[in-house]
Amino acid sequence: MKLAATVPVTLAAILFGGGCRTRPTAPLPAPSPAVAAPLPGLSGHLAPSPRLIVGRILAVDSAQGFVFVDLGADAPAAALVNGTELIVRTLDLRETGRLVASSHLRGRTLGTRLAAGRPQIGDEVVWLAP
Repeated sequence: MKLAATVPVTLAAILFGGGCRTRPTAPLPAPSPAVAAPLPGLSGHLAPSPRLIVGRILAVDSAQGFVFVDLGADAPAAALVNGTELIVRTLDLRETGRLVASSHLRGRTLGTRLAAGRPQIGDEVVWLAP
């Protein structure tokens, strides 16, 4: 009886223990100079986008020309200044409208005036940083 209990345990230890070993591999070769060199015209670094996310459209009142924006956690303060132009775009980055920020800021909601286009609820609002 004792032999019948130790055989499966021994086999399991051999099967699972064998999976822990790895064979040594050769180190990866260094990248060739053509791959390591930056593209012409670039300094080797990607520049951040000048368009900063302000938030998303919460509500649209086309008749009155008001659009309310649900502000993101990291919305830039300069984008919330009265008179600042904001761009509205879909998730595939197609522009759907332009807004002008107003002084109506309540908590995480910014009131804006519709300058052009037809923004939809859920569209992303961005600010073109100077």
